[in-house]
Amino acid sequence: MTRIKKSRTSGQIGNRHKPAAEARQTRERPVETKKKGAGLKSGSRNAPQPEKSQQSGPANKDPRHGSKKPIELHVNEAEQKLLQQTPDFKPKAQLAKVKVIALPPEQELAALEQDEKLLDLVERVENGEILTGKDAKYFNAKTARHAELLTLLGLDEDEESDETDTAEEDADPLAEFERTDWRKDLLGE
Repeated sequence: MTRIKKSRTSGQIGNRHKPAAEARQTRERPVETKKKGAGLKSGSRNAPQPEKSQQSGPANKDPRHGSKKPIELHVNEAEQKLLQQTPDFKPKAQLAKVKVIALPPEQELAALEQDEKLLDLVERVENGEILTGKDAKYFNAKTARHAELLTLLGLDEDEESDETDTAEEDADPLAEFERTDWRKDLLGE
């Protein structure tokens, strides 16, 4: 390809600016069409309607919408009787307390030991946190019921701990020595 030498005079850089009169003549005119969805003219309800050769509805139809049913301004006899009756505010249904289904103690104990909220509260108490409000009330009620169920089923932990304590005491003679009061024997008190 051959090299084209640059020249100082170049062609037009952009479109030539036309005078206003010339631009008006070359401009395309939009096609004028009827506006769609313009609706009725303002004030068309009160304007006289043009006479049509074929009338489909009643002769003097009111252009306003709504019910044309007349409204009585005084109370008739049936409504008067209804107003004079005293309303009955007594409940139609009778309220009854919910019957709690009693579970066997074994199932109730198993449910208490699997209670997620109670387990969370026990863990918090073991960590040294002090419970307040509803948590404390719930914890106290459930632990009391747990203790009742243990005594009812004969799974009391106190008896087992007493047995383990006596076994530990037998193994430690020093503990028995410390428990005995030698002053009575020596001083004769």
